[in-house]
Amino acid sequence: MQFSQKTILGLFDSSQKFFVIPVYQRAYAWEKREWQTFLNDIKEQIKGDNNYYYGNLLLETIKKDIQYEIIDGQQRLTTLTIFIRAIINVLNERIKCGEKFDISLTDKENIYLKNGGTIKLRPVEYDQPCFDALIIDNLQTFSIHSPSQERIRDAKKFFVEELRKESTVEILKILDKLESTDVTCIEHKGKKDSALMFELQNNRGKDLTNMEKLKSYLMYQMYVYSKQEEIETNIENVSNIFKSIYLIINDLKRLTEDSVLIYHCNAYINGFYYRTIEDIKNIFKKSTDKVEWIKQFVTELHTSFSNIKKLEFSKDKYLKDLYQLGVPSFAYPFLIKGFKFFGDDDNKLNSLFHLFEIVVFRYSLISSRADIISRLNEILNVFNGDLLLLKKHLKDNFNNNYYWGDARFRDYLYGNMYNNEVNYLLWKYEDSIQMKGYSIGCGSIDKEQIEHIAPQTPTDGTPLEIGYEVTMDGVYDAEFNNDYLNCLGNLMLISGSHNASIGNRPFNEKLETYNLNPLLKQQAEIKSFVNKETFLWDKQAIDKRQNKIIEFSVKKWDFDSVQTV
Repeated sequence: MQFSQKTILGLFDSSQKFFVIPVYQRAYAWEKREWQTFLNDIKEQIKGDNNYYYGNLLLETIKKDIQYEIIDGQQRLTTLTIFIRAIINVLNERIKCGEKFDISLTDKENIYLKNGGTIKLRPVEYDQPCFDALIIDNLQTFSIHSPSQERIRDAKKFFVEELRKESTVEILKILDKLESTDVTCIEHKGKKDSALMFELQNNRGKDLTNMEKLKSYLMYQMYVYSKQEEIETNIENVSNIFKSIYLIINDLKRLTEDSVLIYHCNAYINGFYYRTIEDIKNIFKKSTDKVEWIKQFVTELHTSFSNIKKLEFSKDKYLKDLYQLGVPSFAYPFLIKGFKFFGDDDNKLNSLFHLFEIVVFRYSLISSRADIISRLNEILNVFNGDLLLLKKHLKDNFNNNYYWGDARFRDYLYGNMYNNEVNYLLWKYEDSIQMKGYSIGCGSIDKEQIEHIAPQTPTDGTPLEIGYEVTMDGVYDAEFNNDYLNCLGNLMLISGSHNASIGNRPFNEKLETYNLNPLLKQQAEIKSFVNKETFLWDKQAIDKRQNKIIEFSVKKWDFDSVQTV
């Protein structure tokens, strides 16, 4: 292991030297807060005479004085390179405006960005095309494919915009201060020495994710417990698996790496009582064959990340419904286990997604302070791929605990229902009454709203129009206000413009506009619930419609509707 003190200029100033961020490290993660802090620190330093200290860089020597892998410091070094590109760009703008100064921007590009065929910093390989295009070649556009690529693009834009606010003199001072900044390089050779340094990385407290902390811990423990002749091979094995995991992470859109880690540990470590990576460490410490435990754990972790990626790309209709509802955290561990047990069996996965569409819809619809996590934990722990048993456990648990059971679900549907899940329910109802063979699913209408067929009482104090069940005074009675106005039978999907145009109009005029709607059959069928003699939208009509929708809903979100064969 070798320690050396350098300046930023000395670190880069070699025609052949370049730095590589290995793919088992995370991609570029800094955002505006970190960029602003980076810039503020440098601007603060030019006000005084003290040297600016950039911190430590942990490097693995691949080829002495030529190629180095960055073990710690990749976020700072990537930001530094982007910042240098921004300085060069802004100074070039000043040159075009006629300003002159005594430095060569071409020399700066050669030192920090690219010298001949040597690109001075190579980010993780899946971000290299973006980095090369926007930072090295200074192109204005690139087709972005990941959050880290967005950050690379946005960092360049941020620094350019901030530097444009500064005078040329100030920018040159910033560049001079940056080049003279001290940095301590800690160089070591091979994965064995790298592992020894990972715990230092852990203790820095510099915005490490839990995944990074866990990776560092496991690679260090692999060094500690491996046989001497197997250290390099075992550490290389773990780093390669994390390399594959980080390639997957780059493709994930819905979940962060730490979220997937939590859901994996919910599934296989401590159930829903998993809290931090200390729980993983405690189980690891109790293992008898620690090297084998690490190998198995990281392999299973890779499987979970791989399955989460499959989940994001699945076209299953019930999974789409789950995403429509918003998948709560308690569902993911079950889905992770499901993929492990079912592999690519689309029928079984469809049944699993269907089960949890029911669970999540009931949970989302019925507001309750009851703790669903503790009620699901035992079910999660014993779930071993038996769908029939899982369905039984979920159904029995929900019914025995009342909160989201069949009786409570039906009762809730008969109550006031003016909440976000009504939209989802009414789209599913719409799908059920469309013509056979035609489905619109959870569709879309312009500025979607929920219409009160019997209108809410006008806020301006004007009386209700005719065609609704009102008292002699032209108002709803207490029963109608309490039990009918916001009940499911009086609520309907409608476009915002349509809703605004009808407001508190007489019922017969509203009905006429419903009949003209070319998309939603639930609007066209309103007339079928109305008494042909009274032609009122009254309690009787609302009851008829409500009973029909509830009958549909009870069947639709019944656990027994799930096929588990």
